[in-house]
Amino acid sequence: MNLREGTRRLALLLGVAGAILGGFVSYFQLQSTMRQRADHQRWAQLANSDAVKQAKPNPDDLIAEFMTLPKAERGQLFEQLAPEKQHALLAQIKARRKDGIKTINWNKSDGVESIETEDGQTLYPAPAPGAWSYVVIALFPLLGFFIPWGAVRAIGWVGAGFIAGPK
Repeated sequence: MNLREGTRRLALLLGVAGAILGGFVSYFQLQSTMRQRADHQRWAQLANSDAVKQAKPNPDDLIAEFMTLPKAERGQLFEQLAPEKQHALLAQIKARRKDGIKTINWNKSDGVESIETEDGQTLYPAPAPGAWSYVVIALFPLLGFFIPWGAVRAIGWVGAGFIAGPK
C-alpha cells in the first residue's frame, strides 16, 4: 500500500465533496442575499416615493390617523375638515393608492418606521447587503475544498512521520 498516493487521493476526494457541499451552502446564501437586496430595494422605492413625501407628518396632517379609523368614523371626520384640508387629504390618499401603500407608520422623529401595502405586506427598513456578503458566497466552495483537503494532507503528513523507518 502506498501511503502517499492513498492520502493524496483521499484528500482530493474529500476536497471535491467539500466543494460540492460548499456550493450548496453558497447557493442558499445567495438566495438569502438576493432576498435581502430585493427587500432593501422595495423599501427604498416606497420610502422615497412621492406618496410618502407628501404624507410626511406635520401638525395639520391627519392622514395616518384617518386611514386607521373605521369607514363610518372616517366619513364623520372628513365632513368636519375644512374644504382645503379635505382636498389635501384626498390627494394624499390617491397618491398612496397609486404606489400601493395602505398605511405609513411614522416614528417619533418623523421618519418612516414601516409601510403597509395594499396586498397586506408590512415592510420595514432593510439594510442593503454589503460587498462582503457576495465575497463570502464565492468563498464557500473554495473553503469547502481546501479545509478537508488540507486536513487530510496534514493528518497524512503526521501519520507518515510515525510510519517512516529510522534514517
